[in-house]
Amino acid sequence: MWYDNVELSTEYNYISSKIRFARNFDDTLFPNKLTDIEAKKLVENTLGELSNISVDLGMNTSSSMLNRIPEIERMSMCERKILNDTLAKKETPTGLILNDSEDISIIINGDDHIRLQTMSSGIKLYDLLDKANRIDDYIEEHFNYAFNDKYGYLTTYPTNIGTGMRASILLHLPASNKNKGFSKLIANAGRFGVSIRGLHGEGRENFGTLYEISNSKTLGISEKEIIDTVTKVANQLNENERKLREAEALGEVQRIAREDEAYKAYGLLKYARKFNLRDAMNCLSLLMKGCADGFIQIESPHKLYSIMLGIQTSNILNMAGSPLSEDYIEIRRAEYIRENIGKLK
Repeated sequence: MWYDNVELSTEYNYISSKIRFARNFDDTLFPNKLTDIEAKKLVENTLGELSNISVDLGMNTSSSMLNRIPEIERMSMCERKILNDTLAKKETPTGLILNDSEDISIIINGDDHIRLQTMSSGIKLYDLLDKANRIDDYIEEHFNYAFNDKYGYLTTYPTNIGTGMRASILLHLPASNKNKGFSKLIANAGRFGVSIRGLHGEGRENFGTLYEISNSKTLGISEKEIIDTVTKVANQLNENERKLREAEALGEVQRIAREDEAYKAYGLLKYARKFNLRDAMNCLSLLMKGCADGFIQIESPHKLYSIMLGIQTSNILNMAGSPLSEDYIEIRRAEYIRENIGKLK
């Protein structure tokens, strides 16, 4: 999977990038206005028209109806960032085209007729845009999009009108998270045309200290301007994080303290028998930080983000294949971490 290869280094704290397009078909009601019969027909017709996408674009994909996928698997896909929470719980006819590595997904009749998403590790927004444009052009060969010369692509939600594009970068910001001025920076991010949100909570309660930077505007701005704005803010946050980490380890005592927190986190992750999600994410964040900055070395540091995804509750339940009590979820979570964390070098 794409998320098994997230590189960590002292210079870069970028975890992943994502490009998402919202599109609708011309002369067709928006999904929230369709009856179930109309929605089912639209999904089936779209899946039929795009049935050769694997051959034509050279990528291995599978297609399905979301309502035929078990709920726990849909929630697991939500945790792996394939679906959002609304789509995972949607009961009206909705289609999904997903490739093998889960870095390309096409949702049919979700919030919009088409939600196309491309993802990768690192900071690669322009590469993802090229990939998304290629798929978008292919879909447009089969369907006419709803497009207005003045407003651009027409979408269900006015906040997506224009390019219909969301660009986002996920960063690991453990030092910034502790900084007093960081909450104010997040609150004022709208002035720069972006939003910054914690992936697993808000402010200092964002366990895992992962933050997503995405554009807050789609109208009156080009795709290039969106990517450049998001990238600029992400680079500034990354540079600020780097300086804070350097300041944390200026003296010998501080460096030893950094080593200590990384090794303690590893010890808990490697040997604990129960883990709630908050504690597990915070330990993984400390270990990720220690690996990136060279204070500890483990066999597969590039898989730490993958472990963060794997320990989410629905993923644990999906792997178990049956309902579990909270205690057993915590036991399975600890088992999963022990099996995947790797040895010290």
